[in-house]
Amino acid sequence: MSPAAASLGNLKTRPSPSQSSAISSSSSSSKRSSDMGATKSKRSAGFITRTKDFLFINLVPLGTSPTQIPTNFFQLIIFHIYHTVLIFLHIFVSFYFLFARQYYLAKNNFLAFLYHHHRTPQLIAQDIKGLAKTPQHVGIILNYKENEEGGGIEGLMEQVADIASWSIGACVKTLTVYERTGKLNKLHEATYKVINRTLKSYYGETIPVVKLRTPHDKTVYPEEIVTEPDLNIAFISQEDGREFLVELTREFAYKAAKGEFDASKVTVDNVDGLANQLVITEPELIVLFGPKLDLDGFPPWQIRLSEIYYAPYNDSVTYNVLLRGIRRYSKCKINIG
Repeated sequence: MSPAAASLGNLKTRPSPSQSSAISSSSSSSKRSSDMGATKSKRSAGFITRTKDFLFINLVPLGTSPTQIPTNFFQLIIFHIYHTVLIFLHIFVSFYFLFARQYYLAKNNFLAFLYHHHRTPQLIAQDIKGLAKTPQHVGIILNYKENEEGGGIEGLMEQVADIASWSIGACVKTLTVYERTGKLNKLHEATYKVINRTLKSYYGETIPVVKLRTPHDKTVYPEEIVTEPDLNIAFISQEDGREFLVELTREFAYKAAKGEFDASKVTVDNVDGLANQLVITEPELIVLFGPKLDLDGFPPWQIRLSEIYYAPYNDSVTYNVLLRGIRRYSKCKINIG
């Protein structure tokens, strides 16, 4: 073949410029369409991912454990049904406690207005007249408040003086005052003066006889009382409760190990007699002046048969709480055995 023919063949196989531009434009358009398809698929996948994140993460409350986050649509529905039920329960309980608080506060204020002693023993005796029975031994639980109005040591003394005056009017013979820290255990003289000053405002110059004692260290005030007191007041604290039982158990074990004590003599009656002798006898009624039922470490051995009373949402030492406790005791039935 001649060179001219070869060049002619080459010219025939080469595409023309218009054909080249058409081929390049076709390839670029197909590339653009593939890119657009990929972009659409990415956008679609991103939308699905965002929707899934919104449904399965953003709609789940913060603080939810990762193991509890739903992974499918069915679990998501069940999760939100439970969550909605819990929300409504929370709202219901919140409203219940709100109305209960307002109810008890209104009730306490009304009874405080209706039953007031007016520093008159005759009115106190009239309030308990006709009751089937009244307690002879009452235990009260007080809380020491440092920085509140009416708090401090002076506030505790005033509270004890008021309760002592009400107790004498209600024919109570023994009053046990429990304060966890024992702030009044060594302040007999100062407390005695405050009690006598308060009793004068109730009884005039002829005041009842009161005797104070602290069983833990066996101190008595005043020591020179000859006549039988109208009211015996015992001050106890946390060390007379569980700590006393621990020390008693340790003492029994120590003496039994040395052969000085027969372990078979450790009976309920013996421990009961020892607790009554070293601490207090069992109160018939325990009155709490706090807003909730909290014995705060009161000696556990001495409350087996005690009637316990408290006024919900009450946070002050008032006469009507003590009176309601005495009336509750008059209606209670104690079953032994």
